[in-house]
Amino acid sequence: MEKTKQSSRKARSIRNWAIFAIVSALAGVGAYFVWPASETTAAEPALQTARARVGDLVITASGAGTVVPAAQVDLGFRSGGVVDELGGSVGDAVKAGQILARLEGNVQAEADFQALFTANGILQAQGVVAETQNSLDKAVENLKYLISPLAYYYEEKLAEAQAELEALRAESTATKEAIAEAEANLKRAENSLKYAQNLYVEEYVPATFTYSWKDTQTMETMTETIPPSDGDVILARANVEAARVALQDAQAALEIVQAGPDALTRPLAALGSQVAKIERTRLAMESTRLVAPFDGTITSLTASVGQTVGSAPVLSVATTENLLARFYLDETDADKVAAGRRATFVFDAYPELSLAGEILRVEPALQIVDGAPALVVWAKLTDTADVAILAGMSVEVEVTSGEARGALIIPVQALRELTPGSYAVFVVQDDGSLQMTPVTVGLRDYANAEILDGLDVGDVVSTGTVETRQP
Repeated sequence: MEKTKQSSRKARSIRNWAIFAIVSALAGVGAYFVWPASETTAAEPALQTARARVGDLVITASGAGTVVPAAQVDLGFRSGGVVDELGGSVGDAVKAGQILARLEGNVQAEADFQALFTANGILQAQGVVAETQNSLDKAVENLKYLISPLAYYYEEKLAEAQAELEALRAESTATKEAIAEAEANLKRAENSLKYAQNLYVEEYVPATFTYSWKDTQTMETMTETIPPSDGDVILARANVEAARVALQDAQAALEIVQAGPDALTRPLAALGSQVAKIERTRLAMESTRLVAPFDGTITSLTASVGQTVGSAPVLSVATTENLLARFYLDETDADKVAAGRRATFVFDAYPELSLAGEILRVEPALQIVDGAPALVVWAKLTDTADVAILAGMSVEVEVTSGEARGALIIPVQALRELTPGSYAVFVVQDDGSLQMTPVTVGLRDYANAEILDGLDVGDVVSTGTVETRQP
């Protein structure tokens, strides 16, 4: 009996579970037909809008770098030796032209150099000019003797005419008449030289280079004309040119010593031995001393008096007032940085301090920084600070590439590009309809765009289905 009751309860339980399963299945089928319609309705998002407003739009690019001197130079002796004198130590301010270090022998080398500019040195230079002028005169007389004075004269005239014509042709303002006259002068000089050369053969050579002697056997007087050889004439011309160069060299040397040592601000290009002598004397002095090239501060010094040094740098001088910032920007910001644009500097050492600056230049090639290509930018500080700004400090730089104050602004999502550089927006009308309106766009960033023309303050524009928040 008990067994029969248990079987009956078990059968009812199974039947109840079967009914629940069928009901659940039907509910699922009903849901299948109901939910798609509901989901379709929810998939249609509401149109989003934004209102044109007045605001500020600033486009910037940020980078990081270090403070560097506007000018820095490492100085070393041209030749090795023993340090005899030091003119400063690290941190000392120096003036341009100040002697910072000397090697042994520099005092004598400087005395030899200064002697060139004394009254005695000038007299010696004048004497050399006179000697070289005399040598040139003799060389010219010898050439005249070999080719005839008349031929020499017209050779000089021909050279002058050629130089005059070339100068006129090189001038953009020269008239056709002037060039024609110069060409006529050249032609006359050529004809005159030909005439002189004919006289040379017909008259000058027989009259000048005919030699007579008596034959010792026959006692007969012999005559023979022996004109100068081509080699004799070539050598004579070379002697004239060498004498001219020597005279120019001597005259240049005289001008240098008369001008004084302060006129020698750079190495000399030697024409000949006299200018070369001055340059050797100058180098002997400069090679054994170090001179500050500009006003600045000694930033490093590795030599001491009595130390033997080579040609490696032994001290550095840098400017400490005119400091620059050398920093890096991502290559994608290339359109945001250019010379003359404003920059703002924040130093790691003074995080609360912000100084204004200006971009000086952008290097023409990218550099790899931390494995990525980057722009290298140089900027100068235009603000002054009450704190010490030191070379080597880390600095963050924000470059302002563009700004619009009190501008009409809308979200960039409202823009519709019609053609490259041409845009329109959909303005919401009073009845809720949309009207496409062309607009002129100024500055824009990732969020907002400046509208120069086409909208008024308060106009409502469609941003599509993108929700925007007005500030």
